[in-house]
Amino acid sequence: MAAHGLDPALVHARMERMYRPQRAIYDLTRKFYLLGRDPLVDSIPARPGQRVLEIGCGTGRNLVRLGRRCPGVLLCGVEPARSMLELAARRLARRGFADRARLAYATAETLEPLRQLGVEAFDHVLASYCLSIIEEPLPALERAVDLLVPGGTLHLVDFGPMDRLPSWAARAMRAWLTRFGVRHPPEVRAELARRAAAGEGRLEARTVAGGYAETLRFTRAARAPA
Repeated sequence: MAAHGLDPALVHARMERMYRPQRAIYDLTRKFYLLGRDPLVDSIPARPGQRVLEIGCGTGRNLVRLGRRCPGVLLCGVEPARSMLELAARRLARRGFADRARLAYATAETLEPLRQLGVEAFDHVLASYCLSIIEEPLPALERAVDLLVPGGTLHLVDFGPMDRLPSWAARAMRAWLTRFGVRHPPEVRAELARRAAAGEGRLEARTVAGGYAETLRFTRAARAPA
């Protein structure tokens, strides 16, 4: 994802440097600490004919999981690291989803959905542990909401405030995340709460494992607020 105001080319280069060396072992190393990811993906109520977009689709792992559970759903992904996108394309084809999968090389902010994916808006947008790696995540969040159809839902899971973990564990975890340029982005929940209070939609929020992670669902209002 691009930080607000950054040259997209610099964002692509940064993501490529970050993920190319680890693309072959990415899923194996992440499965143990991306808590709440699978329950969130498995709870997306996508119906045949609906369109799902994953922001930061990485290796395509979540799209494959969703595709297996939700027949007839169009699976779309946007990813700024070309090596990861190529891996996602191969995985989706290998699992038999090539005919209903579309991928775009872009950031959330620079995505042109109609041109790149053939779709203007989506019934569900998923963002799993990606907003926490963005210096300024609000532009990507705003774009994700804008990409929803009226009544569509944004499904987010990411690192949480860790406020109910033992203090030593929270400090150690935050220090470890900082080494990789990752942080809990409290402004994401605050912005969705603001939108909900303004009548733009409905927010559901819950914490996972003592605040280690949090899941947020924002369902866009079927009509614009008066």
